[in-house]
Amino acid sequence: MAIKETLKFTHEQMYGGPEKEILMANVTITPGTGMAKGTLMTITGKTAAATTKDGNANAVLAYDIDEKATTATVYVSGRFNRNQLHVTADGDTVAAHEEQLRDYGIYLTSDV
Repeated sequence: MAIKETLKFTHEQMYGGPEKEILMANVTITPGTGMAKGTLMTITGKTAAATTKDGNANAVLAYDIDEKATTATVYVSGRFNRNQLHVTADGDTVAAHEEQLRDYGIYLTSDV
């Protein structure tokens, strides 16, 4: 009798692989809203906010922040696990921003 072993791989990290250099930046944010790491962000100048549904995503929040935070660290390039990223706007999806992110050097893993 043959034995078949099946493994389920769960990737709980944001990094999707070493193929693209990971770069980070510190940005100013408006206090008042906490956000979880992996939130898609829009940077304008040196200021960032969570990406709106019609916004242009160009960064990924690197660490959780609380409502008192005035600065945040974001990823501005790299390859990331799409299952660890999220948006805050109702009706929005990470997939809707994937092409925009690619324009800024942020690549997402493929769905498996």
